[in-house]
Amino acid sequence: MASSVVALPHASRFTTWFGKFLRQELAPYPGRGAIVARMVIAATITAVLIVTFRIPNGAIGALIAFLLTRENVVSTARSAFTLVLAFAAGGLFVPIGARFFASAPEMHFVWEGVSLFGIFFLLRTLSNFAFASGLSLVATSALSIWYLPGPPSRNVELTLWLVAAAAVGAVVTLAVEIVFHAFSRSDAVIDGVDARLEQIEIFLHGLAGGEAASQENIQKLTQYAVVGMGALRRNLARSSVEPRYRVRMSAIVSLVGRAIDFAAALSTGTSPLPVAEQPIAANIAQEIAGLRQALAARTSPAIPERKPSSSATTPLLAELELVFSVLPSVYASDATIDPRLEVLESPPSSNRIFIQDAFTNHEHIRFALAGTFAAMICYVLYVSLAWPGISTSVTTCVLTALSNIGASRQKQILRIAGAIIGGFVLGMGSQIFILPSLDTIGGFVVLMASASAIAAWVSTSSPRLSYAGLQIALAFYLINLNEFTIQTSLTVARDRAVGVLLGTSMMWLVFERFYRRPAADEMVRIFVSNLRQMAELIRITNTGVDAATIIKIRSQRDQIYRQFEDVVAQADAVPFETGPARAGHMAARDRIRRWQAGLRTFYLLEAPLIQFRIFGDPRQRERPFALLQDQFRERCATAMDEMARSLEDQLHNRPDKRTSYAKVAELLEDAEANRRAEFSDTETRFLAMSDTLALIVDRLQLEVATEPLYSTS
Repeated sequence: MASSVVALPHASRFTTWFGKFLRQELAPYPGRGAIVARMVIAATITAVLIVTFRIPNGAIGALIAFLLTRENVVSTARSAFTLVLAFAAGGLFVPIGARFFASAPEMHFVWEGVSLFGIFFLLRTLSNFAFASGLSLVATSALSIWYLPGPPSRNVELTLWLVAAAAVGAVVTLAVEIVFHAFSRSDAVIDGVDARLEQIEIFLHGLAGGEAASQENIQKLTQYAVVGMGALRRNLARSSVEPRYRVRMSAIVSLVGRAIDFAAALSTGTSPLPVAEQPIAANIAQEIAGLRQALAARTSPAIPERKPSSSATTPLLAELELVFSVLPSVYASDATIDPRLEVLESPPSSNRIFIQDAFTNHEHIRFALAGTFAAMICYVLYVSLAWPGISTSVTTCVLTALSNIGASRQKQILRIAGAIIGGFVLGMGSQIFILPSLDTIGGFVVLMASASAIAAWVSTSSPRLSYAGLQIALAFYLINLNEFTIQTSLTVARDRAVGVLLGTSMMWLVFERFYRRPAADEMVRIFVSNLRQMAELIRITNTGVDAATIIKIRSQRDQIYRQFEDVVAQADAVPFETGPARAGHMAARDRIRRWQAGLRTFYLLEAPLIQFRIFGDPRQRERPFALLQDQFRERCATAMDEMARSLEDQLHNRPDKRTSYAKVAELLEDAEANRRAEFSDTETRFLAMSDTLALIVDRLQLEVATEPLYSTS
């Protein structure tokens, strides 16, 4: 296998990169139009119902169309039901709290701060995203209602109307999804993976025939590379499918995402593929065709007998060959998650109210304190200035926190841009130029649908841009839907737009200046943590089958899985960073994303070996294969610890002391040559899986040792 450094092309300057980034993010891709249409229909119908029945504080209702998950009818219905419960919980919490604690101004201040801290903490630690987002939005909107002077009965009425508006949005969105799924039986994840594999197959067939890729094929590969796999990962993370399927498909999504990156980079080259390597491209294309057939039939693809060739001198082609040599093994592994690993732990993680480390990870407390600080600054400003019109700033702070804050520069750009487009351009623009001329419901529908379409189109971009669409929708709806009358004065629109900008500015100030966590550093830190977690997981899986050990194993696996997604989120934010170190950070991003694909595959393929060790016959532990596996695990764990130490040294600008490494594959090669006859059929199959794992680990070791993390050469 070629060991040349693989560097995906990227612009070193933010200004030269951002324009092209926007064009690629906003370009259409298969399935985007359908998603946007469903979001627009749901938001527009909700807006019409809010205006028709004169429901105050209706902005949250229309916004639900952007928050509800859409992977299948069952999970969408569960999300809608969960949102309604969250609305009711938020609607009850605020009046009860206000009755007991908010009668005096001093107590009102304390109650507001404690409530906001609880909201930010729950937003970070609740395992159910729909419930956390619904509770947070309704509670913060109700907090602004209870600041208003007036009899408590009026405040209770407004709070109930707020809950009703949000519930209407959830019910309408669910109804739209039911109608859509009645006519469409497609699976968004399978369809997304198949569409990407199809473009790679077309490209490789062209290379195998010595032909140049078509412009359409290059454009689609580039588009898929820019959009990334974030939408598919979100569908998997929030779906109600069984854990076995979710983990397996997550690995497939990750590997196909890396393959798209490599194919897109290879398609930009002008030199044709060497004649000697054209058969390699043909073989990979044939394997992709088999994968696509298996995915369509929901069956396991055949595992190719051939191993990755060592004759590929084109680095990106060698990377593609490696990806598709291990991908069938991921899909074909029926023992990915042993049911006994779930049964022995109570309760299962899928039914947990809080995430695993909710009360042990101090980062959650720091996040909640930072968010509360930003929101309380907004609260103090609009109370001390007697300017209740900008109370939308507090809701904006919480809505901002719905996304993963850690890449503050990325969120700063998206927040402010979304607030300006949605609030000043669309919101105030419609108040000035459009609404005075409207006198029919048809004109109102066209206005709402047009603004919602713009916001929905942006929100269906990759995670690097999608948050701006949510911010556009929020700013527009706050101006035009919070009351059911057309505003004759621009003061209201101005105040709400200023409130949105104030909230985004305070979140930027706190998270950029007082809670600064550069995305590149966070990306490397989380990846290093995952390497160490993986090493520990490998080492503890020979200690027996007691319940405490099973719980610890499951906890570590859950944490590793979550941190895979955290690495992706931080990697998506790195391109938004500026400064002289940006080129190095982008190079590190390319390497971490490539290495994570291998580590994620190792994580999935190691699971059958874990169950084999834990639940196997104790009498088999003295067999030669068990002893070999002990040596194999220790060498893998040592390799991961060494890689983690090397990357951590580079992160902190310490000299890397690592000069050599022990190849894991050599251990297995010696065993296969000298002791293969001593292994049973089952052990032989596991030995083949160990060969794949050794290939992954040795590849990671080689690249970490030979490619400086931040090198741009």
